[in-house]
This record gives sequence, C-alpha cells and structure tokens, in this order.
Amino acid sequence: MRAFFVLLCTALLCGGCAFTTDTIDVPYQSIGPAAPVANASGITVTVTSTDGRTTYRDRVSTKKNGYGVECAPILANNDIPATVANAFSQELSARGFKIGDNGVTLKVEVVQFYNDFKPGFFAADAVSNVAFNTEIVAPGGAIAFSKYYQGTGENPNVQLAGGSEARVALIKAFQSAVASAVNDPDFTKSLVAAGAKAPQT
Repeated sequence: MRAFFVLLCTALLCGGCAFTTDTIDVPYQSIGPAAPVANASGITVTVTSTDGRTTYRDRVSTKKNGYGVECAPILANNDIPATVANAFSQELSARGFKIGDNGVTLKVEVVQFYNDFKPGFFAADAVSNVAFNTEIVAPGGAIAFSKYYQGTGENPNVQLAGGSEARVALIKAFQSAVASAVNDPDFTKSLVAAGAKAPQT
C-alpha cells in the first residue's frame, strides 16, 4: 500500500514530464445538426477573428506538478484565431448563411482560450475556459450587435497534467463557447437584420 502511494505521488509530481513543453492541436468539433435560421439563405457573412488574449497568449495551458506549481507550457500547433473563424463559418453555414465577401461582417475576438489544472489529493481536473467578444458590423460600418460569449469544458480525474489531458477539456470548452453564440437567437437575428442591408452576390 505504501509503495502505491509513493508511485502515485511521483506521477503527480512529475506531471507527465512537467518540465518538457507539450504541443497539441485543438480542433473544432461541430455541435451537430442545426436547424436553418429563417431568412439566412439570402445573407452573406464575412467572418474574421483576432487574438485579444492578454494573458497566456503564448500557450493554451501549463503543466503543473503535484503541488499545483506551474511548470512547462502546453502550446497549440494550430492557429487559434484562424480555427475560431473557421468554426463560426462552419456553424453559420450549417444554419443556412452564405460565407463570403460583400455582406455583413462578423468579428470574433478571442479573449480566453486556456486550460487550468486543478490539483486534488489523488488526481487533478483539467478545467478549460474559452471566451469571445463578437461584433456584427452592418454595411457602412455601423455596429449592429455586440456580445460576449464563453464556454467551459472539463476533463476530470486526470493522473497527469499534460497536453493530451488539457486537449480534451479545451475541445469541450471551444465547442461550448461557439454554441453559446450560434444558438443565441439574438445573435442570428442580428446577422439576418444587418445582412439584409448588404448587396448580395
């Protein structure tokens, strides 16, 4: 029994080679079938995304040892703002919008995209938060709508605080944050209203 606890503590302290940088991909996984948005088929949307993170901009998580001390960074090998823009384009297209130029512009600012490990006595939880500022810009440059959206994701009871464990929670949080926007009727109605004023191609 004593040997078991020694091995467990060693695993938690090492944190999956806690001082070695991990690199992971954080793809977007679709939230599934979506009902078409009324009048969306006649609306063209241009989706752009920027990186507005003010903390941990260089990483998506950080390994921790068994005492909760931050060690090596966990990096994303995909471009986070570009992946976010593609996620919104995918979900809006699934709801009937056209993705292209010369329409309404959706600006998405990534303000948080990070996983934190919460150490416990025998295991840790990977808890991720993803958040965006969204802005819908009508033709002529007027802001038609703006709102903050966020999502959380969790990978509980992990034995190692490494990249693969963070990845699971980040994908869940990413999906949740996008869903909170595209499933918001005010968001989609504002896209339709603003896009109706644009010349369609």
